[in-house]
Amino acid sequence: MLGWTLLIIAFLFVLTLRAIAGNKLPRPNVPVWMPIVLIIVLLLGGYLTVDSSWKLKNALSRKDWPVAKGRVIKSEPIVQGIIRPMVIYAFEVNGRAYVDTSDLQVPGFGNKNKQYEVAHTLVEEYPTGKEVLVHYDSTDFSNSVLIVTPPWNVFGKVSLGVILFSVGLFFLVLPRPR
Repeated sequence: MLGWTLLIIAFLFVLTLRAIAGNKLPRPNVPVWMPIVLIIVLLLGGYLTVDSSWKLKNALSRKDWPVAKGRVIKSEPIVQGIIRPMVIYAFEVNGRAYVDTSDLQVPGFGNKNKQYEVAHTLVEEYPTGKEVLVHYDSTDFSNSVLIVTPPWNVFGKVSLGVILFSVGLFFLVLPRPR
């Protein structure tokens, strides 16, 4: 997936360079800062797309991580500006015990009542002592997750990056009347 993303970005970048070489930049009646802003938007969109695609690829690879049985040690809602569940769990790999925490990928937005409701619902789903399946990184056992699906914000960042890159590219190569 990352390879295709890089290939598409490289292709669009070459198209942009060809458009610039073909003198399709805004004419002098357009402010001088406009092409600079568009190039910054283009680069920002490309960076955000590649970086988020990499994070998405890593998050999707968690499905292939080995699984161990674990147990919830403590589960409670915490308040750090926002209200989120905090689940502390322990698991064992090769005879060695590991302890980790999870916020169960709860988004950090919404009103306080909704945050409170979501946090308490999830805390009730993960009570102290509950047996859970823990997915852990086979190269670093201390890196583990309870939920293997990618966080919601990774998809948003990939989309935002593609949109920024496309808008920057579109307005850079848009033919202008002479």
